Amino acid sequence: MSSKAANNKKMKKLTPEKRQAFVRLNNAKQVGNYELPDTVTSNGKGKGKSTEPDHRIPCPGVPSTPPPRIPQPWEKLLCDETIKKDIDDDVIKGTTRSPGLTKARRRKRVQDMEMDKTPTASRAKSRKRDIKLSSPTGNQVKERPSTPLGDIEFQNYTLTSSILAKALGSGRSAKSKNSLENDVEIERNMGSEASSGSEMDVEEENLLKNAIAKDLDEPNPTEAVELMRLDAEEDQAIRGMVESDADVLNFDWSSKYKNFEGVREAFSGPSGPTFNTSGMSPLRVFEQIWNTSIIDHIVTETNNYARQLQDQRAQKRSSRISRWKEATREEIWRFLSILMLQSLVVNNVEKEYWYPSNDHLRIGNFNKIMTHNRFLLIKRCLHFIDNSSLPARPSKLDKIMPVIAHLNDKFSTLYLPEQNLAIDESLLLWQGRLSFAQKIATKRAREGIKSYEICESRTGYLWKMEIYTGKRHLYAPQEACPVPIEGQKAEHRLNNATSQIVLNLMRPLLGKGHTLVMDNYYNSPLLSRLLKAKHRTDTMGTLRLSREFIPEGLKTKTKKNMKSGEVCFSSTKDICVLVYMDKNIVPMISTFHPPEVGGKSKYGYYKYKPKVIADYNLSMGGIDQKDQLLSSYPIERNRNLSWYKKLFRRLLNVSIHNASVIYNHGRTGSHKLVNRSFRLQLLTEMLKKYSPDTPQTPQQPQPPPSQMHLPVKVKTQRCRLCYRNKVRRTTVWRCGTCQVNLCIDGCYAVHHRDLESESL
Repeated sequence: MSSKAANNKKMKKLTPEKRQAFVRLNNAKQVGNYELPDTVTSNGKGKGKSTEPDHRIPCPGVPSTPPPRIPQPWEKLLCDETIKKDIDDDVIKGTTRSPGLTKARRRKRVQDMEMDKTPTASRAKSRKRDIKLSSPTGNQVKERPSTPLGDIEFQNYTLTSSILAKALGSGRSAKSKNSLENDVEIERNMGSEASSGSEMDVEEENLLKNAIAKDLDEPNPTEAVELMRLDAEEDQAIRGMVESDADVLNFDWSSKYKNFEGVREAFSGPSGPTFNTSGMSPLRVFEQIWNTSIIDHIVTETNNYARQLQDQRAQKRSSRISRWKEATREEIWRFLSILMLQSLVVNNVEKEYWYPSNDHLRIGNFNKIMTHNRFLLIKRCLHFIDNSSLPARPSKLDKIMPVIAHLNDKFSTLYLPEQNLAIDESLLLWQGRLSFAQKIATKRAREGIKSYEICESRTGYLWKMEIYTGKRHLYAPQEACPVPIEGQKAEHRLNNATSQIVLNLMRPLLGKGHTLVMDNYYNSPLLSRLLKAKHRTDTMGTLRLSREFIPEGLKTKTKKNMKSGEVCFSSTKDICVLVYMDKNIVPMISTFHPPEVGGKSKYGYYKYKPKVIADYNLSMGGIDQKDQLLSSYPIERNRNLSWYKKLFRRLLNVSIHNASVIYNHGRTGSHKLVNRSFRLQLLTEMLKKYSPDTPQTPQQPQPPPSQMHLPVKVKTQRCRLCYRNKVRRTTVWRCGTCQVNLCIDGCYAVHHRDLESESL
């Protein structure tokens, strides 16, 4: 850091010209660049043309020319050569067209293609129209046949309706604004000769420039400053973990392609289940996770909580809780099986699983598993911890922490993941009031309970998780007996969020040669070097250019000063950072990827991209794959009264997914079960083992409704039996079969008993 301070002091003494020259030389020393083979040459300004000095190297890792296009199978079905040519032209232009074109439509489109071949200036001249502009005050409107833009230079900027409204001060319709945008685009293509005759007022020109400057696609300054502040805090916290090691903090960036010497660590650890799964059924695998200890714990705490509710509602004898009976282990298993059944066939009204509103909507026979009242009682009393044992100021996860700790232990001990791992956030939908609910716009749930998870990249197996509890979240392992990390200072547990999350989740896997794939929320050059040098763990993923130790030449890279298809890179001996310009800049970091280029064939075309981006796309989707599989079988349901009970359902759903990964490991062909087949077989075995053994008695044929003597509500009339007994009493009930008015209290039963005795 002393050399950096000395350089800053020298920079202050230089003139602005010498300072810029020094920065250019420093960037050329630290940052190299090259272009992909399929980069399109552009003569435009701004985005699409690099404004940095040209220090390019030949494109590494691929041939200089892309391979020829591979014909697709569907193209062999097209026999008409004219249609083939039209479709090929459409593919080049990025449009789509139906192969079954009529001759008239084909002729019209050929004419359009001929028009596209005409010179730009002549095409613009034929489409040019007069433009009416109003003054900023909106008083006078004047006609101008020439361009209204004068000598203003646009850096690949497209005028929007809001800018035109601000700049021109006009109340014209959206249609006229769109026509003005088209003419603006035409004049840009015509070049400087067509725009030399402009007579735009200076006031309008300045107003238009100010509107353009305000509407540029740039991040919110307040958010950018806050993000930089958080990154600085994270980097400072990681600094405290390296104990001022000068070698670790020294980053000697170079633009030389062969400067990088990073090699991927050899994977030494085994992968797969830690127990023998041969001959085991899905239920036996699932019982390894949800064993008797956790089931008995749930039974005990559920019964304790039910007794507490009974004591609180002792005076309300009519309440459902007054009929509570002690739950058993078999009942909890049947309760879990009902939750799984509801996820396989979703019904928005839970009561209709037992009492469908229409006979055609009946789903199975849930009454044979458990009655509806008993299901509601267990659902109401389901509990996981003794409330009397909670401290005076309990933590936010105490209600569910026994289940989280148990599953974290089982997930990490029953299965060892493969080399590629992914760390990311997952979001459980929760729209109620909750102090630690989070909003993540990129997730499907958008709002809910956030968890940090580490998953196997290929299968999405959840190996360990950490539930986020809000602003004052304690970044410590959420386990029954957390073990401190060797060499870690306790004072950093509350400060360095991202590094602490990574080390907590990866702690048992460090030193085995795993590759950790992360996004820009976690990645930083110092954390990558720490994991690589001290824990034999490789990292790769996206990166924020505001992090510490990134070369200054890369921090200035934006989509305005990089050409589409350009790659800028910088490396040390063990870390490589590159910025790839696609539709936007994509900064990447890796400890074993040199700045080489790979590619992928799609629809017969070979698309070039850096190898680190291709590997990142293949390895980062483990958590998203797991969430996608869980969303197909929503055990959680949308509405729940208690957040921790919904989280319990999510943990049950994740357990089924992990059990299927364990079961299918090493199985191929027909022995391997897909997700739904595994769930069906697991459910069948659960119901067979834990359902009550009730003998199936043949049902007696019921009489038709016309012979069932059902009461019907009618207009108030006198009761027949009371009338015979000379008692003046009226009733609103009548027997639908006998057509006799009867009091529902006693006369109804007496009349039908006498009627039955007479028939005998």
